[in-house]
Amino acid sequence: MKPIRVVSLILPLLAGALVARPGHGELTVVANAEGEPGLTVYKMSVTPAAEPEPALALNLIPRADAMRNGNAALFYLRSFAEGNVSSAWKGIFDEYGRDEVEGSTNAEAWYSVERQLDGATLAKARTAASRFDNIVEQFVARGSVRRDCDWGHHVDELEGSAMFAMLLPEVQESRSLARALMLRTRIAIADRDDGAAIEQLRMAYQLARHTAQASFLISSLVGIAEANMANDEVIELIAAKDSPNLYWALAELPRPFIDLVPAVRMEMGIGLRTFPFLIDPENTEHSPQEWARLIASGVEEAQNVLGSGAPGLDEASAQAGVAGLAIILYPDAKRRLMAGGMEAHLVEQMPVGQVLAIDAAREYRRIGDEFEKQWYLPYAAARNRQRESDALIQGSHLTGGLGRLLASMLMPAVNSIRSAGMRLERQLNALQAIEAIRMHAAQTGKLPATLEEITIVPVPLNPLTGKPFVYRLDGETAILELPFSDKMNDYSSRFEITLAK
Repeated sequence: MKPIRVVSLILPLLAGALVARPGHGELTVVANAEGEPGLTVYKMSVTPAAEPEPALALNLIPRADAMRNGNAALFYLRSFAEGNVSSAWKGIFDEYGRDEVEGSTNAEAWYSVERQLDGATLAKARTAASRFDNIVEQFVARGSVRRDCDWGHHVDELEGSAMFAMLLPEVQESRSLARALMLRTRIAIADRDDGAAIEQLRMAYQLARHTAQASFLISSLVGIAEANMANDEVIELIAAKDSPNLYWALAELPRPFIDLVPAVRMEMGIGLRTFPFLIDPENTEHSPQEWARLIASGVEEAQNVLGSGAPGLDEASAQAGVAGLAIILYPDAKRRLMAGGMEAHLVEQMPVGQVLAIDAAREYRRIGDEFEKQWYLPYAAARNRQRESDALIQGSHLTGGLGRLLASMLMPAVNSIRSAGMRLERQLNALQAIEAIRMHAAQTGKLPATLEEITIVPVPLNPLTGKPFVYRLDGETAILELPFSDKMNDYSSRFEITLAK
């Protein structure tokens, strides 16, 4: 199955919908709107809604008193290993046809908010969703309330190509499970069962966090994608007639919702685990031949795990290649070591391979630190400094040395995943802002002219800028914008909100 992306206009609500919830279809999602690639417009008709009573009665994440001891991953893995999730989807595809269930794009899938569910389609989707009843009850519901989640990857024990060759089938299975929860959420919304919808969302958000705890960048990205899927269903629930206000439920979510730092630190450590010659070369003694062999082995390993599929070099060829490379790299490496405070006579006495290894280790650490320390700054400040860190891995590797070469292979992913995480944070804050608008409308009977006019609850800021969201009232339509100018050049959203009549 393909990851969920909004790619088309939601089908119009059919006037003769037989089973759909009143108001259920009052959401239109337009992707690449107005000829702008990456711009998604959500047109919503919402009901004014005060906060629930009690205020924290609704929860999108399990509360502490609901948590139980145990490892969540074991529950999820049991459902994957027994083939329950994949078998359920296969049965659905066999019965209704894959093209009918998923369409040519995810925007046409039953589990996507862009697809209209009504009449016969809703009845089919309801039957399909019921195939997951036992899976959710026996595995997902029980796994979602466990205090721990250890996928058993033992990342700290992996070295060399094993860091890259590890298969993660549970990641794809998790994505399939998230889609099942989205389908069940849509059915609950259509059936006007807000409690069931929130229960499915609670499991979906927790599954996203658990998936991301595998400490691989790919697992974190899938967790973010799953959380964004849940966000889409929150939007659908908000647009449903007389739906409860989720302001405090959204406020209760952990922030950042997915902690990406463990995966980033693991990614930063890949260089040392993949290329052992980088580990403490200043205090390691080898013969010149052994240094050449270690570096040649590292070059060969890099080609195997990061190369383009070209035939690998044997050890003799690799050593010959390194010998030639050393002639080019050695002068700049020696210069950097002496500029860094190492005495010239010590550098001159070292084997060439050791000079290259020390320089590579220092440069890799220096560049890695420049990338990592941006994670401890607010996003806007980090983005302003990103050009400086990017410059460290640009230019010729012949003058930058092995350290720059390795960093250029591994570091770019670190920046891209932070952007993905911040898109999620921005969307969550925007949803909470919409619920603040609904709460204000319940108090005053109208949409606010400005966000500053809302006093009943604080309106979250845009986390990308640290400033209020762009907002205006255009007649009877409130417009909340998440623009490209938020330093998120490829993604922009606009919510056009009217009050249901």
